Parts: sequence; C-alpha cells; structure tokens
Amino acid sequence: MSNTISENCPRTSRLFTILSALLAFLLWGGWAYYVNASADVSNGLISGLTQGTASFTITLLMVHLVTWFFKYLPSNFLQLPLAAFFTVSITGSCLVGIHLLVGTPKIFYTIAPALSVAFAFCWYTAYKLRKSNKKGSK
Repeated sequence: MSNTISENCPRTSRLFTILSALLAFLLWGGWAYYVNASADVSNGLISGLTQGTASFTITLLMVHLVTWFFKYLPSNFLQLPLAAFFTVSITGSCLVGIHLLVGTPKIFYTIAPALSVAFAFCWYTAYKLRKSNKKGSK
C-alpha cells in the first residue's frame, strides 16, 4: 500500500472515535451487568466489565475496520452496508468467544442490542467517510 492511498483515504476525527468508545464502555458494560446480575451479582460484574472493556476496544477497532473496508470495497450502493456487515460480523464473533471464555450466562441478551447499535454505528461511520470523501474530491 502506498502513502498516497492512505493519505487520500478519509478518516473520522480522533475525538469522535474516543467519545464513541467511552460511551460504548458505559452503555454496554452497564447493560451487560443489568442483564446478567439477576443470575448472580458476580456474574453481572464480570460480564459488565468484560462487555464494557470489549465494547471500548471493539469501538476503536470498528472505526479502523470500517475505514479499511470502505477503502477497499467498490464505491457503489453496497459499500456502506457491506462495510458495516463485515465489521460487525468480525467483532460480533469476537464478542461471543470472549463471553464464552468468561462464562457470561446470557450471551445473546448481552450482545444482541450492542451488535444492533454497532451495525448502525458502522453504517453511520461509513456514511461520514463517504461524505468526507466527496468533499475531498471537489
């Protein structure tokens, strides 16, 4: 990959990325605690911290993955949904594996809302990239 490709690729702002990751930690970590604490408070705490940390990390990764997919997918009507779909498929698979490792009792209920919002977030991020790309090409 040459420098001209990476220089011409649109990017999201660092502030947007960090704030999104912090919000993901609080929202989805809190949700995981709420969903899993009914089984046992320690399960809720472990699941909440796991989901919060994973959501923070994955949100940072998602912005880069969406940018990468956006850059390499053909620029047509499928570019936005495919960038979102591929990104959420990868990160969702990682979430399932992590929650299996820590013994989260209600994995589906823990991650389903987060993955739904993640898909919308990825689509919005790809939309911002497309909008930024069109501004840059004018």
